[in-house]
Amino acid sequence: MTSIEAPHAHDRWRDLLMHRWPTVLGVAVATMTALDLGADAGFVPPLPVLIVLMALVYVGAAALGRRRASWVVLLVALPVAFFLPQTSWVNPLVVLLAAAAAFLVLGVVRGQRLSEPGGLALQAAGVLVFGAIALAALSAAPGAGVYLVAFALFGHAAWDTFHYLKDRVVTRPYAEFCGVLDLVLGVVILVLA
Repeated sequence: MTSIEAPHAHDRWRDLLMHRWPTVLGVAVATMTALDLGADAGFVPPLPVLIVLMALVYVGAAALGRRRASWVVLLVALPVAFFLPQTSWVNPLVVLLAAAAAFLVLGVVRGQRLSEPGGLALQAAGVLVFGAIALAALSAAPGAGVYLVAFALFGHAAWDTFHYLKDRVVTRPYAEFCGVLDLVLGVVILVLA
């Protein structure tokens, strides 16, 4: 490689990071989560919480009527999802589902139209479906729970892709980040299973 090519290659990496930072962030978070899972092929209880957290972000953004709220909802809900001990008397999954219900009420009170394409009604359906899968994964046998979580992650990656392509509800960078995270983590879970 000549000295003339080196800056050009550096520019390509910089451009990739500048324009595809949500993808890079999604891969990084999925990698850290996968490393946290380790080589344990059994079911890991925080993963259903992650599934509900991702659906909560969409409901929150739809209820607030602000696409950029997706990042704020994520950052506010993360401590609840992962720092509230699973062994405490309050299950983080239940807290996130209650927050989703509160967002739905808030959206209706704020006058969000349920018939709006991709709006509050669709996001409510998403929370119900992903929440039901998360609850089923928690109550299933460990082997089946792993596959339910992977199925939910792939389903949510498709959800993210739909919202990315339609450019609705959440920001495109958030949908890209979440879709990459879901897809990579779903593959890792299947590999570890």
